[in-house]
Amino acid sequence: MGEPQATNPDGYVHARDAEEYQRLRNQGAMWRGATEALLDRIGLKPGMSCLDVGSGPGQVMRLMADRVGPDGTVTGLEIDGQLGAQALAGLKAEGGANFQLVEADLLATDTVPGAPFDLTYCRLFLMHMQEPVVALEKMHAWTKPGGVAAAQEFDFGAIAVEPICPAMAEFNRLFEGVFRGHGRNLRAGRQLPAQFEGAGIGSLDGTVTEIKYIPLSDMAAMLIGVYQGLFASAVELGLADQARADAFKTDMAEAAADGRYYCLTPILIGAWKRVS
Repeated sequence: MGEPQATNPDGYVHARDAEEYQRLRNQGAMWRGATEALLDRIGLKPGMSCLDVGSGPGQVMRLMADRVGPDGTVTGLEIDGQLGAQALAGLKAEGGANFQLVEADLLATDTVPGAPFDLTYCRLFLMHMQEPVVALEKMHAWTKPGGVAAAQEFDFGAIAVEPICPAMAEFNRLFEGVFRGHGRNLRAGRQLPAQFEGAGIGSLDGTVTEIKYIPLSDMAAMLIGVYQGLFASAVELGLADQARADAFKTDMAEAAADGRYYCLTPILIGAWKRVS
């Protein structure tokens, strides 16, 4: 898994490298249907303007563009300039909407070009924030009256492998240890109603949830990628070493090759509110 690198100064506990970028793309593809369902329930239409907070590899921006069309605008807010630039180049090459990228830290940003928007949205972003309510307050401020603020976040309470799998126990040990050690939120999804209220957005207009129960062979590469991406942070916290990481990768690959094992994913919980 290579030599550990220092934890990112922006607080992101995963690695920022080519392997992590590809994992994010794979993750986005996995949850595409759930995000499409939320965008369609919200009623995103041609000509609208959207802000994707923590836009990463740009996959949600593409889904937004498919709905707002060439007269619409899709803006990404992303702290990782390298990842954001890669995403923007790909989106502009494909076309379909007016794409913009703002490279910035949301918590240090008071205004975003193009605000206010018809939709402000984030996916798997608040769980990394030590001040998620502050992030939602900013999203609220950047939403037009009559527009929508929305978020989709994981609740990791359900994640498991059946039958019991020792490799999954090691994954959970490291994952939960790193998240708790860095003050990250393992229950962000279920806390969305309270966080929307705390941010002054109000009680939710709706929610959508999705969970998958799939062969471990279809999920093992993602789990190995997450473990690898968290390895440097785990080393800093005294939770991991190379021998243990190598054993985990071997054990997970062997379990994935055994057709008995199925993985219950985290629950992806989406929530939205039309603002006044």
